[in-house]
Amino acid sequence: MEPAELYRQRLDRLEAVIKGKEPDRVPITAMVTIFQGHYAGYKAKDVILDAAKNKEATLKTAADFDFDSITALTGLEGTIMSMTFLKSAPELIPAARFLQAQYHPILKDVYTKWPGIELDDDAHPQFIGKEIMKVEEYDQFIENPTEYLNRVALPRICPGLAEPGSPESNAAFSKYGAQLATFGASQGDLIGSLAAMGFPTFPTAWSYSPLDVLGDFLRDIKNIVIDLFRYPEKVKQAVEALTPMLIESARITGTVPPEMKKALGTDIVECFFPLHLNEYLNPKQYDEFYWPALKKVLEETIAMGQTPYILFEGRHDAHLETLLELPKGKVIAVFDKTDPRKVRDVVGDHVILSSGPPNSLLIGGTPQKVDDYMKSMLTDCKEGGMMIYPGVDGGISGDARPENVQAMIKAVQKYGTY
Repeated sequence: MEPAELYRQRLDRLEAVIKGKEPDRVPITAMVTIFQGHYAGYKAKDVILDAAKNKEATLKTAADFDFDSITALTGLEGTIMSMTFLKSAPELIPAARFLQAQYHPILKDVYTKWPGIELDDDAHPQFIGKEIMKVEEYDQFIENPTEYLNRVALPRICPGLAEPGSPESNAAFSKYGAQLATFGASQGDLIGSLAAMGFPTFPTAWSYSPLDVLGDFLRDIKNIVIDLFRYPEKVKQAVEALTPMLIESARITGTVPPEMKKALGTDIVECFFPLHLNEYLNPKQYDEFYWPALKKVLEETIAMGQTPYILFEGRHDAHLETLLELPKGKVIAVFDKTDPRKVRDVVGDHVILSSGPPNSLLIGGTPQKVDDYMKSMLTDCKEGGMMIYPGVDGGISGDARPENVQAMIKAVQKYGTY
C-alpha cells in the first residue's frame, strides 16, 4: 500500500474511534523515548541529545512496526515554563512545553537530569521533584501568579536565568530562544517525515490539572499533600488562581492554523493532560481539592472543540465515577494501573478507553504471553471503541523486547477487528 493510502487508512481508524464510530480494528498509538534508539543501535544519550539520530531511529522504528501513529517524546515535563511565558511570550509555549536536554546547560534547571550529562549514557532522563515555592509565599502567588512565576519561581527553577536583565541572563535567554526554535523545527521535520511514510499526527494542545501544577513544580508532592491538611484554604485559592491560566494554555496551544489542519487531513485537536496526584488522594480529598478545578479546565477545553487526552497515572479506581460528569465520548482516557475492565464496568463507553500491555510484559514476557494478554483484554474491552497504548505505564520502554512489541501488533490485528 502506498504511504498516502496508509496515512488515510490509519487516520480514518483513529478518527473513527475519537468520533464515536466503529473502525475496521482497534488502532495502536505508540509513544517512545528510548526504545527507538535501542532498536536502531543507539544509546539513550544519542537520541536525547541529537535530533538527527532521533529522527533516524524513529523513522526506522516506524518502518518496522505497524503502529497507527508514533510519537517520539525526548523531553520531560515543563508546563511550568510555558505557564511562565503565558502572557509575556505566548509564542514560546509550544516549544517550551517540555524541558529538553539541549536546554539544560543553558537554563541549569533544577528539575531534570539527563543521559550523557548527569546520568549514564544509556540512562532514562529523570524529573526530580523540588520545593520551589515556600509555604509562606502562598499569598504572594495567589495575588499574582504570573508575577510570582516570573520574578520568584523562574530564577529558582533556572539558575541560568537567575538575574533578569543581567548580561548573563540575557545571553542565556537568547541561547534558550535559539534552542526552542531549533527544537520546533526538528519536531516539524520529524512529523513531516513520518507523514510521508504514512503515519498521521494530530495537532496537540497542552494543559494540566491545577493541583498538579502546585505539586509537581512549586510545592513538591510531599509538601502539597501536607498542605491539604495544614493550609487547605490557601491550596484552594492557589488552585483557583491557576485554573484560568491552564484554560488559556489549552486555548493558545490548541489554536491550529487552517492550513495545518488541511495538511494533516484532520479537524481533531487533542489536548494532553498528565495526572499525578490522583493516586495520592482519597475520594474526599480528590472531590474537594482536585476534581472541581480539573473538571472546569476539561469542560472549557471540550467547549473549545478540543479532545482532552488524559493520562491517569497510578491507580484511578477510587475516582472513576467522576468521569461520568463529563460529556460522553469527549475525552480519551489512558489508565496505566487501573484495569481497563474496571473502567468498562464503572463508566462503560462514556470515555474513549486507551490501554495496553504494561512494560513488565513487553520487557520480561514472551510473544505468546503478550498474545494471550492482548486477546483477553481486547475480548473484554474493545466494544464501545478503544485504542491500544503499548507500554501503557509510560510508553514503550527502552528495554522492551522488539519481538514482544511485534507480538502485540499482530495480536491487535488478529483480535482487535470489528
